[in-house]
Amino acid sequence: MASSESARFTQTRDWTERLRIAAAKLASDPSHANAHEAYHAGLEAPDTVDGFVSLDCGILRNVTVEPWLPELYGALLQRGIKTRFLLGDYSVYERYASAPSELGAPQPDCFLVYLDAGVLAGDARHDPPEDMADALLGRITAIVVGLVERTSASVVVTNLAPDPHPVHSVHGDQDPAGWPRLRRTVNAGLTAALSAEPRVSILDMDRIVGEFGASHAYDMRMYMTAASPFAVDFLPHLGRALAATVAAAVLPPKKCVVVDGDNTLWGGILGEDGPEGVAIGTDYPGSAYREFQLFLAGLARRGFLLALNSKNNESDVLSFMEDCPEMFLRPADFAAHRINWEDKAANLTELARELNIGLDSMIFIDDSPFECERVKSALPEVQVEQFPANPLHIPRYVSAIQGVERLTVGEDDLARAESIRANASRERLRRETPDLDSFLRSLSIRLTIARQDRTAVRRISELCQRTNQFNVTTRRHGVGAIERFLDEGVVYTMSMKDRFSDYGTIGVAIVETASGDRWEIDSFMLSCRAFGRGVEAELLRALLEDAEAVGVQSVGARYVATERNGMTRNFFPDNGFTVTERLDGETRFETRADAAADRRSEAICEVRRVGFSK
Repeated sequence: MASSESARFTQTRDWTERLRIAAAKLASDPSHANAHEAYHAGLEAPDTVDGFVSLDCGILRNVTVEPWLPELYGALLQRGIKTRFLLGDYSVYERYASAPSELGAPQPDCFLVYLDAGVLAGDARHDPPEDMADALLGRITAIVVGLVERTSASVVVTNLAPDPHPVHSVHGDQDPAGWPRLRRTVNAGLTAALSAEPRVSILDMDRIVGEFGASHAYDMRMYMTAASPFAVDFLPHLGRALAATVAAAVLPPKKCVVVDGDNTLWGGILGEDGPEGVAIGTDYPGSAYREFQLFLAGLARRGFLLALNSKNNESDVLSFMEDCPEMFLRPADFAAHRINWEDKAANLTELARELNIGLDSMIFIDDSPFECERVKSALPEVQVEQFPANPLHIPRYVSAIQGVERLTVGEDDLARAESIRANASRERLRRETPDLDSFLRSLSIRLTIARQDRTAVRRISELCQRTNQFNVTTRRHGVGAIERFLDEGVVYTMSMKDRFSDYGTIGVAIVETASGDRWEIDSFMLSCRAFGRGVEAELLRALLEDAEAVGVQSVGARYVATERNGMTRNFFPDNGFTVTERLDGETRFETRADAAADRRSEAICEVRRVGFSK
């Protein structure tokens, strides 16, 4: 960095700018000096800095980790995370697992549990007892489970890297009871024991050291004299690996990868070289581009959306992608595309709008330095990754892309991606349909409204916790409270399907019935996935008609204003309720139970009711 920029770094009082400069400086030159400069700047910074996520990271360790901290801090800073490290006492694990608050107050947001194999095994690694693998595995899992049970933090635990001590003889490698084999048994056991726990991530130190080379990763002099195992040159590699896992544990992943076509999905320029002249296939250099397509396909299988943003003739690109036998990705693999001669930053904005995601959820990949700088300048929220000009560099480039780390892939992740793809299809249909009613009818919406569905308790609680915009009271009921309402009141759930996808449960109404002839709506909410379709009125109609059927005279409701639920302010008045009282931030309403009959209109969707008495 130029001396003028260094001076600016040291003189600025704007901590957001100062830390961004430090992160940019590290990105261009990941030297030890720059990592230390960023780390010490962070020590002076306030607890919270605009534009950065504040993270308290507790570290439990059996070696000296202090030399690693600048590298780890700098790697996290480049991911938008400002970290405070809380170090446990040397070789102390169980105490913190049983009393995590001893590490610092408040409790850390994330724990990093580092396990040095040689220290953990001690002298026994030279002549291991029969139960050594089971004993080590039991100890490690007990530590991790203790942290999970007593905190809400994410836990990153390392497996056992190759022992830096030269105990790996030829005989030891062949001996089933030898330490090298036992270490690998422990690692396999950790994966089996902990991989299903959503808040636990296993950091594969065996792989990380192997990638760098064990003979270069360790510094035996420092290990023997200061219990600091790693060589200085290995620390940047270690910092990046640690940061990738910690960031994946505490940050939401990006949602959409937007790629260029020419010299990105394939080698060459389609419009100039023609379909026969571009490089794609099993022979180099086409094999390198196909490898990138395989990487993108893997992301799609893990719940990421793919989009295409290319300056080209649309018909040429789509025909080539559909017809070329060597292409692995086809047009159908992309949730949306902009193939035109327009500004790529403008295209990205349109793609975000079409997919209904934020620009900060996007990663843009393009081989052109101009296009990358243009997007960085116009849309700083978008993560920009310049694709390598040399095909030989593609594999290493792919392994270093940030924001695509996803520790677990659940059904919700896949359903969310499919829902976004379906929404994009709906939006295209909406633009082609003359009016809203015609559009809604064309969707073939099918609703199922269930009364007292006890199998949906957890999903009901999830909606209570997460729904903010269409939520009239934003009461955060847990599973226990939902079960009490099912015993003492009435709970309605609404699920939805249309011609594009199955939304699952998207609406909930919770009713207090204690007063007999008068019901009170405690909660009424609709997932944002169902906005704009008018289905909330169907849920309310089902509630009112059910109340009338069991002899209820009136139904009360309330709207409690928050910063985010303003869209529900007029929901009850628009559906026949009358204001009865206005309090500070709260409005109460009332209606006759038979009011639904006064507001029946021609249905725009099919409604099925389950569990209703009539």
